[in-house]
Amino acid sequence: MREEQYAYKNYIINYFMTMESEATKILKNKNVPFRIIKLSSKGISSGDVAKYAVDHLNPSEICKTIVTKDKSGNNYALLLKGDDKINFLKMKNIVGQKISIVSYEDVKQSTGKEPGAVCPITLDMPIFVDDKIFQSEKINFGSGDHMFGIEVLSNDLKKIFVFQRIDIAQ
Repeated sequence: MREEQYAYKNYIINYFMTMESEATKILKNKNVPFRIIKLSSKGISSGDVAKYAVDHLNPSEICKTIVTKDKSGNNYALLLKGDDKINFLKMKNIVGQKISIVSYEDVKQSTGKEPGAVCPITLDMPIFVDDKIFQSEKINFGSGDHMFGIEVLSNDLKKIFVFQRIDIAQ
């Protein structure tokens, strides 16, 4: 059984490395260098990513994308360091109304991905990036697949997608 699991994991890794995911297509089209972070098991939280990264990974570079919604039903994505929490009062002042984190089903509906796999590069909603992200030279985030992450230079984010840089972490 172990050999079958090992073979399956290698198949998945090779498949992802050779396929053109939506995120990798965007990065290649924008000439942004990136590294695929391989995980040995399904990564959902930033702790999982740190624990299951196959190659060396600095835990302070792990980021998470949180999908939120305001009272009017508008979605917003927030990109924060993995251990940081949202300052909801700051976000209320920025968007003009209270926001809340969306449910599992709402994440799937609004992003096409499950929580933990959301890739900020592929989102079609306003994105807010916390200032602390830029304290690290490199960052990594969800790729759209629970078994992989994507690492880029933090300063390359501006080449990849439109976002508002703000102080939103507690």
